[in-house]
Amino acid sequence: MACWDEASACWPTARCADMLGKTAQYALLLALIFIANFALPRLMPGDPTDCLTGTDVDLPVQLDSDTRARLLAYHGLDKPLWRQLVGYAGNLARLDLGYAIYYKCDVSRLIGQRLPWTLLLAGSAFVLSTVAGVLLGTWAAYRQGSALDKALVGTVMGLRAMPAYLVGMLAIVLLSVKLQLLPLGGAAKPFEAYATRAAAALDIMRHIALPVFVLTIEQVAGTVLIMRNSMVGIRGEPFMLLAEAKGLPASRRLFRYGMRNAVLPLYTRLGMHLGMLVTGTIFIESVFNYPGMGRLAYEAALVHDYPVLQGIFLVTTLSIVGANLLVDVTYPLVDPRLRRGHG
Repeated sequence: MACWDEASACWPTARCADMLGKTAQYALLLALIFIANFALPRLMPGDPTDCLTGTDVDLPVQLDSDTRARLLAYHGLDKPLWRQLVGYAGNLARLDLGYAIYYKCDVSRLIGQRLPWTLLLAGSAFVLSTVAGVLLGTWAAYRQGSALDKALVGTVMGLRAMPAYLVGMLAIVLLSVKLQLLPLGGAAKPFEAYATRAAAALDIMRHIALPVFVLTIEQVAGTVLIMRNSMVGIRGEPFMLLAEAKGLPASRRLFRYGMRNAVLPLYTRLGMHLGMLVTGTIFIESVFNYPGMGRLAYEAALVHDYPVLQGIFLVTTLSIVGANLLVDVTYPLVDPRLRRGHG
């Protein structure tokens, strides 16, 4: 005789309603982001022509007032804000990010040139910091209270308190200037004609090694602390005590049962880090003169290039919202309790 499990039958419907509600929330969030994305560059003092005018600007040719007015009119910056907002919305509907005022090229092309470099840098650091953080946090929880555990926690807390640019400068002084092991900065040798793709890849790896190392150091501390605290709580759970009573090896209890459950609180944080891949490297890219999105955002802010800033903000916010939506959708796949209707 078949039994009717009301909890199991109602869960898919409730889950769908929950997802629809979250989708509506994300839609409202995107609308607010659109408005903020338009407003933020315009809240900065000055306008995009300030870097091209004035007696203190070291340029061979400076703009007079008439040329400046024509430039503002060409880019539609002389119109009321509401008309600029409508024009911006129309451009986005056509997937047009606009034309860079200072860089003199399409914003989409400019972002397309810089984005792969940032994804390479931030993606490499994300993978390394996640793997190292999970393993070190699990190991520290297993050795809870020992001298090694205290030393590891103290070290990662100290690293977490240090600004990224300070760690970057110290790494440059030690590894590049003193020991001369790695290049000072950049992404590759300028004007270098590589004989093979392998030689080009090797040179890129040498240039990216130092910023990846610094960014990994910056990100790994939080992962270690969260994983350690979660693992400490998991060790006292009944299923872990039962596994120990059955005589299962410590490595199996630690990695197969403990780590799989302890990683759940970390999953949401990893989603946030994934969303911040695009512009979470501004300080690192500035210190190492790395040609990524973070460096582009810094340069565009200096010259008040509204279209570039809007394009960067849009890519950033979409990546953050998309990463959080991905976490919400995939969390039931990670946590079996939600699939069974217990969450």
